[in-house]
Amino acid sequence: MWRAYLTNFWLMFLTAVSLPYLLIRFRDNAATSQLMYFYARVGELISGWRFDILGRENIQVEPAVYVFNHQSSLDGLPLGLMKIPRLAIIGKKEVAYIPFIGWAFYLGGNVLIKRGDGKQARGQLDAGVEAITTRRVSIAIFPEGSRNRDQVGFLPFKKGGFVMAIDAQVPVVPVVIESYKRLYDKASGKMRSGTLKARVLPPIATGGMQRQDAQKLTQHVESLMRETYDRLT
Repeated sequence: MWRAYLTNFWLMFLTAVSLPYLLIRFRDNAATSQLMYFYARVGELISGWRFDILGRENIQVEPAVYVFNHQSSLDGLPLGLMKIPRLAIIGKKEVAYIPFIGWAFYLGGNVLIKRGDGKQARGQLDAGVEAITTRRVSIAIFPEGSRNRDQVGFLPFKKGGFVMAIDAQVPVVPVVIESYKRLYDKASGKMRSGTLKARVLPPIATGGMQRQDAQKLTQHVESLMRETYDRLT
């Protein structure tokens, strides 16, 4: 149990002590990527986990939307180890008001949106599109919307992040993380040392797509990720 607590404490500690650095490098996503990699390397030592990142050649130099399955806060480990250039994460605007973590999230150049329905939700995607096209960042999304607490399989994908990729005309890069279940019992908080796999799939171009293609793209990516997940697990 101590491994899980200490790994999460490491994230909170690094977030707090990195605030002056992030203030100096105000909303510089290259700095965010560096900090996330440092967090992940130390996090591997604390947790006893090692991540084998397969398909690194599919990590893009230019902006892209990276699609991850979502299991827990520990997803930050494989995300950081990928060293995605100029990375930004989508988060709710309310996150910015959380002491230390929220402040670091904002200073690190991440994208804050207000959740909504219908036209309001679609309008909020413009913040992500603007970050991609003007600041040349890559965006990480978790289209399940919330953590899969069953630790097995996926929750249904939402299409918002795929609409954003189409609007920005950047590729979608699926990333599949093996289930943590064999090394981490969420109910008890017990963690065991071991190696987990994450696979970066080839990028899917969105050039020429329009918003009405988003649902089909979502289904295609979800299908690819489910097949890969079954092979990894």
